[in-house]
Amino acid sequence: MGASFEETEDYRLLMGALDYFIPEVLGELCPEWKSDALDDVIPLVADRTGEREAVFFGMSWLIRDQTVVPAYLQLQIDSAIDRVNWLECRIGERGPQGMLRRPGSSFDKQLCRLQGREDQIDWAYRVTYGEKGS
Repeated sequence: MGASFEETEDYRLLMGALDYFIPEVLGELCPEWKSDALDDVIPLVADRTGEREAVFFGMSWLIRDQTVVPAYLQLQIDSAIDRVNWLECRIGERGPQGMLRRPGSSFDKQLCRLQGREDQIDWAYRVTYGEKGS
């Protein structure tokens, strides 16, 4: 608990699975996500927050136009089987025309800009999935 993740095969599998899982969850409530997808959540923060719980905060690529958006994920994995019990997902920063999509060429600059700002962003999408167990 409180430790950052190491770059292991299990970590890479989890992050890859989130690329599919998050748009699926968002698509259930937000029709525009049925035609959008993520390509790599690159965390600035990737910490274990409890037994089978984690928080990730960073940037993600949008496949449709290869722009980047901030992403915040807090999740809990079921202790009996490998599935997500609970997920809080925040994607994108709200802008005048909807979600701000920043050019991928400024990825490093955008990632650094996020440092310590997860609670200051006006999130475009905020969805909770499942029930958090004790």
